[in-house]
Amino acid sequence: MQEEFYIGWQTEAPPSFARVVRRSVTGLCVLVPLTAILITYFQTGFSNGTFEFGKKTELEGIFSENPFPFLTIESGKDATGNPVFQKILLVGKGKFGFQKAEGGGWRVEGEPAFAEAMAGKGVKVSGFLIYNDGKTAMEVESIEIQEEAKEFEKPSTVYRPPSTVHRLPSAVQLRGEITDPKCLLGVMNPGQGKPHRDCAVRCLAGGIAPMLKVTGASGETEYYLLAGANGEALNDRLLEYAGDGVQICGRLEQQDDWWVLYADPATIRRVNKGTLNVGVMCN
Repeated sequence: MQEEFYIGWQTEAPPSFARVVRRSVTGLCVLVPLTAILITYFQTGFSNGTFEFGKKTELEGIFSENPFPFLTIESGKDATGNPVFQKILLVGKGKFGFQKAEGGGWRVEGEPAFAEAMAGKGVKVSGFLIYNDGKTAMEVESIEIQEEAKEFEKPSTVYRPPSTVHRLPSAVQLRGEITDPKCLLGVMNPGQGKPHRDCAVRCLAGGIAPMLKVTGASGETEYYLLAGANGEALNDRLLEYAGDGVQICGRLEQQDDWWVLYADPATIRRVNKGTLNVGVMCN
């Protein structure tokens, strides 16, 4: 049987050639749009985080230092008239944290240290707010001790004053991604994952508090600031894990609207970061 032969300048291709071309074109017409749809569907969406760069905000509240610098403010009242407290994590400019200075006091990177310790004192802070998913941080421009500290109304037994915390009695095991709160809450997009790894490393090296982002099976998200067992900084120990999924054990402590995990760095293991695993006892 003589095989069909096709020459490009012929008006029509032989039937066998035409059938192959029609099937190939039809397949591409289906495959290309389907691929685009699948890529779009599975692609991570943009963050809803906000960085109010250029919009300076002044807040008054109580400064606390352990294990991270927080400003506690009275954010409103509930239905029964009790005050509701909110903690704002303080960070420095650029990729630097709000750090303790040598010889005592605190400083923002590039600024002289405050000679007087501010822990427990009323302060006025000026800077740019960063917020997302119920958590708030502030990039500090300036901070000063108030001569007359702001006094919060005494809360009922249902509400905790700013100086108290709630500790879970047992150690827990968490799985999530190591990142930093400044970028994750809104300064960078994306502020997580492999594309953000280099940025996260520089933020952690600059003293910004490490954060563990934990995502549950149904998409719920929790955020945990990470400190050592005695409140010491873990930044240097976590640099190699930035952007990775890890499993880590430690003691949980709730400070108003933030969770702090006092972690044991010896328990860190790389794992799938997409699985929430809270409450499993650690050995």
